[in-house]
Amino acid sequence: MKSKVVILGAGLAGLSVGWLLKEKGIDFAILEKQKFVGGLARSFEWHGFYCDFAAHRLFTSNEYVLHQLLNLVPMGRHVRRSKIYLQDKWMRDPLDTAELAWSLSLPDKLRILIKYLFRPKHLPEINFENYVLSRYGDFLYRIFFQPYTEKLFGISGSEISVLWARQKVRLANPLDHLRENTKTKFQYFYYPIRRGYGAISENMYAAISEHVITEAQITHLISEDDQITRVGYIKDGQNFEIQVDQVVSTLPMTITAKMLGQELPLNYQKVDAVYLHINRKLVSDYHWIYFMDSNIAINRLVEFKNMSPVDAPVETTVLCAEVTQEHTDVVQRTIDDLVRVGLISPEDILDTKVIRENFAYPVYSQNYDKIVQDAESIFSAYKNLHLVGRAAQFRHFEADDNLEAATRVADEIAAEYKLPISVPSEPIVTIGELKMSTPAVTVVVLTYNHYEDTQECLKSVFSVDYDNFSVVLVDNGSTDGTPDLVAKEFPQVHVIPLDQNLGVPAGYNVGFQYALNNGADYVLMLNNDTILAEDLISQLVTAGEADGQSGILMPLVLYHGTNDTVWSSGGKYRKFPPSFVLTEKHQTSYDETRLIEYAPSCGLLIHRRAFEAAGLFDPGYFYWYDDWDFSERVRAHGLHIWNIPQAKMWHKVSRTIGINRSPLFWHTYGASMVRYYRRHGRPVWISLPLDASYLILREMFWKGNWRNLPDFWKGMLDGFHQPLGGFPKYSQ
Repeated sequence: MKSKVVILGAGLAGLSVGWLLKEKGIDFAILEKQKFVGGLARSFEWHGFYCDFAAHRLFTSNEYVLHQLLNLVPMGRHVRRSKIYLQDKWMRDPLDTAELAWSLSLPDKLRILIKYLFRPKHLPEINFENYVLSRYGDFLYRIFFQPYTEKLFGISGSEISVLWARQKVRLANPLDHLRENTKTKFQYFYYPIRRGYGAISENMYAAISEHVITEAQITHLISEDDQITRVGYIKDGQNFEIQVDQVVSTLPMTITAKMLGQELPLNYQKVDAVYLHINRKLVSDYHWIYFMDSNIAINRLVEFKNMSPVDAPVETTVLCAEVTQEHTDVVQRTIDDLVRVGLISPEDILDTKVIRENFAYPVYSQNYDKIVQDAESIFSAYKNLHLVGRAAQFRHFEADDNLEAATRVADEIAAEYKLPISVPSEPIVTIGELKMSTPAVTVVVLTYNHYEDTQECLKSVFSVDYDNFSVVLVDNGSTDGTPDLVAKEFPQVHVIPLDQNLGVPAGYNVGFQYALNNGADYVLMLNNDTILAEDLISQLVTAGEADGQSGILMPLVLYHGTNDTVWSSGGKYRKFPPSFVLTEKHQTSYDETRLIEYAPSCGLLIHRRAFEAAGLFDPGYFYWYDDWDFSERVRAHGLHIWNIPQAKMWHKVSRTIGINRSPLFWHTYGASMVRYYRRHGRPVWISLPLDASYLILREMFWKGNWRNLPDFWKGMLDGFHQPLGGFPKYSQ
């Protein structure tokens, strides 16, 4: 048998290489020892839950990698919620020095200060221990850094490489919230909506399954001169050899070296993943919990329902504890520790399960980098051998790191065959002719009283030059007879009357769900106090069809009663003074189609892919910030938000909530502001106070609304106490 490329291992790294090679039209085969694919990045079904092997997350600042992964798997964007258990206390993660000092006793506070002031600043940076001692002092090292790290690697801090300290030491100071997201200080992450983290591997496998040979035990590599020419393996008791042009190994570096006649003094740390099926709806509200103390066996704990509750059982939950220490009965030790810290009771346990992986973590011993460097020089002697992945490259890689490495190797192989390399593409929108088959648009109008505005809005809707559309009107509990009046004057409108005012996002969701269930390609959401230009829908649809990643298309919104006075051309978050602005201050021309950050929702054309990826609007808002929230989620899924100035509409601003702002208005404003900042990972303890303070100065004092300050403040307090919950999903 001959194949141009043979990939050793069908973990995430190997599947990524194969997936990319298939896109380039390169022949390949993947050999995998196990019956399953995915390696450490696999998931399995247990008691109705999709459980990952241990804890995983995806964060990357590489937009090309993110775009690739979001196209492959629908993912939710999560604002990181994690906790640290340290010295019998619960603390935030990442832990900052101020919180740590506040939580400790007075004698321990003094020890931290004294040990910090008299720390050995000039210790040589030869290991993890010296690195931390010289920066934080002996006391912080002993209570915070040393226990967890030694538990993770199974060796002493003096034996751990200084490179681990440089990569992972992350005791923050309070000003770290002002910094950008990094690998160690990320505020948000991505996770598949369905089927667990393993959905990434499974979707890759589905695209290339005919190239994957499972239950194939790799036995040897044969080389001639500077080339590996054959790969041997056993399957079903028979010996096979494949002649190769290129070899990609994702196997542990030590195993690859051994097949080439080399022994490497490198070690890997095993992980026991202990699964507990719990007879409770939820155990915690956190994505991860880290246990720093050495007398607790668990390194970190993940609750899969917090990663994605979609399709999961309602009444029970599953925890997964990651344990690297050796214990005679690791399940019982895990249960005992969780009972001791107060997370569960013994009677909560319905079932248990343990999965061990022996090559989970490369152990960064003090001289590992020199050994790896020497090994790489050995491997480089084989011109057609490529190493990809955590175990193969002896690096603590995440999914995005694997895909970046796989992209690099796939491009190197493509270059050998003189094929094009991978390059990110930027979307281009041009306004041209509509396709022959025009997409189906459902117009969703939300009303609450003010029938005369609704009447004018619907007349403009039925005057548009687009043919393939229908209209749904959701009435949010009007008391002026709006539903009956609409049904009588506009019989072609499907009216959905609600018994009470559910709020703006919840009301719209009723219409969105109806539209999507009835085959809408696009949904045009409209406030009832808007008027459309005749070509609005056709202009927006044309732009949407020109970009395969369009999520939201916003027209140019003008003030009602004017010809050219712009109300908004798209929202933007202004860092200082922190606030959302409806139109960029220095924008002088409104003729250019452009990508925007946020789309205010008085009139938006939304592609169904945006709902399928990001979910519906968050009903936790009554009004205000629901559109900023939805825009944030749509962009987080790699979809685009466009302002299309050729499409115009007019808006009777604040017709429903009124110009004279009521106590309800200010209460809702405060609650919504807090909810947004809690949701979306902007540094809540920095930006929220600044934004709120600026609003109070501007609205309460400068504009004289100071009597409403108690309502606004009460709303903010309520916003902190309201549970966030998940996002409603479009379901057929």
